[in-house]
Amino acid sequence: MKLTTFANLDVPAGRLHRWATTASGVAVRHATGPSENERFHLDAVADGASGWLAVTFDIDSPAPDLVAVQHAFETVLDHHEVLRAHFVTDDDGDVRRLLHAPGGLTVSAAETVEHVDAATCKELISSTIVDGCTALSPASHVLAALEHGDTTTIICAFDHCYVDAHSLAVIAEDLTDAYRGEALRPAGSFLEHQAAEACGELSDSDARIVGWNDFLSATDWHVPEFPIDLGVAEGEFAAARIHVETVLSAEDAATFSASAAERGIRFYPALLACLALATRDLGGPEKLPLILPVHTRRTDTWSRSVGWFVANAPLVLDASNDLVSAMRSATDALAAALPLAEVDLTTVYGTFGHRLRKTRHDVFMVSYLDYRRFDGLPTMNVHHVSSDGRADTLQLWFWRDENGVHLRARFPDTETAATVVHTLVDDLIRIATDQLRHGHASLLTSPV
Repeated sequence: MKLTTFANLDVPAGRLHRWATTASGVAVRHATGPSENERFHLDAVADGASGWLAVTFDIDSPAPDLVAVQHAFETVLDHHEVLRAHFVTDDDGDVRRLLHAPGGLTVSAAETVEHVDAATCKELISSTIVDGCTALSPASHVLAALEHGDTTTIICAFDHCYVDAHSLAVIAEDLTDAYRGEALRPAGSFLEHQAAEACGELSDSDARIVGWNDFLSATDWHVPEFPIDLGVAEGEFAAARIHVETVLSAEDAATFSASAAERGIRFYPALLACLALATRDLGGPEKLPLILPVHTRRTDTWSRSVGWFVANAPLVLDASNDLVSAMRSATDALAAALPLAEVDLTTVYGTFGHRLRKTRHDVFMVSYLDYRRFDGLPTMNVHHVSSDGRADTLQLWFWRDENGVHLRARFPDTETAATVVHTLVDDLIRIATDQLRHGHASLLTSPV
C-alpha cells in the first residue's frame, strides 16, 4: 500500500472507462444519524474544504471484463450498508441519514474514452471524482478503470463520510474478489457499530474526562499543533503538500519490533519516540502533545467493515531523556491514552470548550496503520489517494506493509515547512536506524 494525494499520483496514458452510479427506489431514514466525524467533515466541506478518499489498484489484465467490473462494484455497494446511505439537510439545518436497500444503487454500463494522453486522463479522473463524490446526494461514488500496457488500474473514490483508510484496503480486496466471482468475506454494519458505540453523558469525575482534563491542562489548554514554525500565520492556510519516505525496511522493521517487544516496548510508541526526539532536535519542546486517530474496529466483527471507524486519543510524548527511555514512556503513555478515545470530541468541546485555545484549523495528529493484515494487497499495487486540499500545520501517517515502515507527512506548501519537514523526517529515520546500526543506547543492548 502506498499513501499519496491526487496531485502526486502517477496517472499514465491509456484507455479510460468510467461508470455512473445511480439510486432507485425510496431511501428510508435511518435511526443512526451522522457520527461526530461525519458532522465535523460535513461542516468542513461546507466551509470550502475538500473531502474525498480514493483507492487505486491493478488487475493483471490489459482488457478487463467491463461488465464484471460493473457488477463487482454493485456487489461491494450491496455488501457495505454505509455505501448505500447519504445525508440530507433539513430546512432547519438538521442532518439526517437516508438509506437505500440492497439493490437500490445501480452501476451503469461503462463509458469509454479511447487513447487518452496522461495529462488528459488525470484531468478526466480528477473532474469525475470532484463532481461525483459528495455526502449529500445518493450513490455519489466513483468507479473508473484505466487500461495501460498489460495492466488495468481500477479507481474507486468516495466522500470521506463513507470510508477511512482501512476501508479503502477492504474495498480493494472486496472488489477484486467480486470481480473473480468469489464470495465476499463477512462484514459488520458500520451503522450498527455506531449505535453500539454511543455512550451516555459522562460525569466530570469519569476517569476518561479526568484524563482529557489532565492532557489539556498540561498543554495550557491549547489544541495540539506542530510546535515549530511552518511559515503559515495563524488564521491562514497554504496548499497542502506531502513528503513520503521509508523509515525502516521490512527486515529492519522486524528486528526493531522484536527487540522492542523483548523489553516491553510496543512498536508504534517506539516510532513515536523517534518522532519526539527528532522534533526536540529541531528546537521543539521536550514534551510533545499530539492527537492520535485510533481505530475502533476492536473485534473481528468489524475487521472487514467499511465506514469511518476512527476516534481520537490525546498523547504527550516525553523526549527529556534518551531514546529507550522515551520509547518506554511512549508505550506507557499510549496505553493510558487509548481509553480516552472513548470520549468523543463533542463531549471534550462541551466540557472544556470555554477554556480551549485553538489557533489552527488543522490539528497536529499522527496516525498508524498496519496493512500486513490484508493478504491480497501485496500483489495489487494499491494506492490510498487523498484529496489535495489545504493545510496549516503538520499531520503524519505511519504505515507498515510487506516492504517495511513508511511515513507520509502532510504540511503547508511553504519553503519553511518543506525545510522543517524534510529535516524532521531525515532525523527521525536516522534515530530509528541508528538503534539497529550502531547499538549505542539501543534497543539491542539496553536491559529491561
